[in-house]
Amino acid sequence: MSCRMGTQIQMVAHEEIDESFLTQVRLWANEVLEMAEFPSPPPLLCITIWKTMKEFQAFYQREKKELGIVTGEEMDFLATHDAWRGYPRIHVCEERLIGIPSVIIQGIIHHEIGHAIHHGTLEFYTFRFSSRLQEAGLSCGFNLSLLQQSVYLLSVAIKDREVMQWLAKIGLGFSQQVLLKHIISDTEEEHRIWEVVQGSPPLRKIAFAAFLKTLLPIEALISAGIEEAQALRNQWNEAYAWLSKREQETLSLLARSIMNHEGKTFQERLEQAVLRLITEPSL
Repeated sequence: MSCRMGTQIQMVAHEEIDESFLTQVRLWANEVLEMAEFPSPPPLLCITIWKTMKEFQAFYQREKKELGIVTGEEMDFLATHDAWRGYPRIHVCEERLIGIPSVIIQGIIHHEIGHAIHHGTLEFYTFRFSSRLQEAGLSCGFNLSLLQQSVYLLSVAIKDREVMQWLAKIGLGFSQQVLLKHIISDTEEEHRIWEVVQGSPPLRKIAFAAFLKTLLPIEALISAGIEEAQALRNQWNEAYAWLSKREQETLSLLARSIMNHEGKTFQERLEQAVLRLITEPSL
C-alpha cells in the first residue's frame, strides 16, 4: 500500500499473527501517514509484525552482527525503528504488547511512524565522535565507551522530542501524552540504577541522559503550548520524586537548553547536547 506522501508501505506479518491486530496496526499507521505533509518523505517504509520476542530478538541480533551495529539494546522498547538498511523500518512484536491497552499501542504506532518519516536515513543511526567531543569527554572522565553511551541516549531523547512535538503539531499529541504517561508510570528500574550510579559523576550524567527520554519531549510539549502538558510535567516530577528538587530543576534547565541548540544537522544538534551534558558542572 502507499500513502498520500508517495511513500510505499510494505507490511510484513509473520506466521500466526492475529488478523485483527494486523488490521489495527495498519489503521493506526494510516492515521499518521494520511495527515503527514513532509518535504522529503521516504520512498519506502517497511513495517514488520513479529509474533514472538524470541523471533524478533534472533533477527535483531543477526542484523546487528551482519551490519556491525554497536548501539544499545532496544529490546526494552515497546516497538523499535531503524534505518540500518538505508530506509526506515519499524518492528512491532505482538507478544511484547500483550496486556497493554489499545490506546497506548495507538500512541506507540503513531510514534514509530513519526520516526520513520523524520528519521528514516542512516544519518540518525550513525554517530560521529569529533576530536572536540572526545577531548571534552576525557577531561570530564568519559572514556570512549561512556561517551558512546551518552551520545546514544541523548540521540534517543532528541529524536523522541522531535517526533512527539511534530505529532502534536499535526493534531495527534493526545496519543503521545497517553504514551508518556504510561512510560513514566513505572520508574522503579531507573531508581534502582540511580542508587548505584549517582556517586560517579560520569555515570550519573549518563543516567540523566536516560531520564531525558521522557523529560525532553514533555518540555517540548509545554513550550509548544499543548494543553495538559504541564500536568504531565507534574506527573514526571512525582514519578522521579527520588531525585532531589535541585536535580529535577537542573535537568529541566538542561532539557530547555538542548531545545534551544542551533544546528543545521542532527549530528550538530546531538554533539552540542552531549557537550552541554558532560561539561555541565551542576549535574
